[in-house]
Amino acid sequence: MNWKQVLKSYDYLLALVTIGIGIFSVVMIYASIHADGIPASVTADHYTLWSRQRLFIITGGVLMIALSFIDYHYITRFYIYIYGIMIALLIVVLLIGADDATNVARWLWIPFPFVGWLSMQPSEFAKIFMIISMAKFLDIHHDRFNKPLWLGVVLLGIAVPVFLVVLQPSLSAGLVILSITMIILFIGGLYYRTILVGLILLAPIGVMVWFDMQRAEPLFLTRFLGDFQWRRIEIFLDPTLSVDAFRQTQGSLYAIGTGGLTGRGFLENPFVILGHNDFIFSVVASQFGFVGAVLLLASIGFIIVRCIFIALRAVDLEGRLIAAGVAGMLIVETFFHVGVATNLLPNTGMPFPFLSYGGSMIWVHMIAIGIVLNVGLPRKPKSIFEDEEDA
Repeated sequence: MNWKQVLKSYDYLLALVTIGIGIFSVVMIYASIHADGIPASVTADHYTLWSRQRLFIITGGVLMIALSFIDYHYITRFYIYIYGIMIALLIVVLLIGADDATNVARWLWIPFPFVGWLSMQPSEFAKIFMIISMAKFLDIHHDRFNKPLWLGVVLLGIAVPVFLVVLQPSLSAGLVILSITMIILFIGGLYYRTILVGLILLAPIGVMVWFDMQRAEPLFLTRFLGDFQWRRIEIFLDPTLSVDAFRQTQGSLYAIGTGGLTGRGFLENPFVILGHNDFIFSVVASQFGFVGAVLLLASIGFIIVRCIFIALRAVDLEGRLIAAGVAGMLIVETFFHVGVATNLLPNTGMPFPFLSYGGSMIWVHMIAIGIVLNVGLPRKPKSIFEDEEDA
């Protein structure tokens, strides 16, 4: 590796903006817990969250920098083992996983022994594991994955982790993984006629879901979704069904609306209680207003655009799919989070990338950016002989 050339072409701005949002997240986690108007009992129960987030950002930053100097080809060569580890973790969490404080999500975290507050969320790691696994698989089989048998293998490989994640239940993470894989398939060269056939086959299902949602007692959706998931959709469609359940979303709308142009001020957030995760965007909009919200979205937008540029410049399909997959992940997660905060979407429990509280989320996204940084480093394209050998 030519270190002089690497250091000269390193995407310092992408790394700095990523770390900058991480540092800002520590401030906003503190603000979401210690703001004026937050009940003292809530602050007392969660006062350590911001210090834990600081630890997550520091360790995540180290992982990002370290992985940015490790050739991504070395990582992806273990794609079969990575996929297998992902499936194993998703099964283990169903067997021994811990629930959340509300007992709504039954199995989401694998607790670390001897560290009571630290746990691992396999559904988060499944996102980057799927990006790596699919990028390598499609790179090896790019000339035949459109054939019915190979496409069936790919779709089965997607369906298994999505099903295990939804089973936890974590519908939002399942939707993100499904969206990421569809983006990678499209970028990887999925035939347009295959996409058209898929849309034709899915159209009747979409119509059936729409009519089922109009029923007072759905016939199909309640069998597929958990009770609390369907309840969230019901409340989204008709908030009068439960004032208490809609209170967090209502508080989010008040927070964003009263933030005005420049915000109410730091530590001024009387509307969003426990907004450190799924409603952190509302906390930012409340305290820093429209200007702060736009700057935040511009920052995450910059990261997404840089990932796309790196994908376009990648020397091989493998690197292109990794960078595109990470960009797709950030787009989908940001869209869902802001959509929930503004009541454009039902409450799906989606964190804001790099900003919301959570060790697994921070580590996964930092790792993803680290790999993308490595994809962007200068290297010679593989020769035709290397392609044949890999295939």
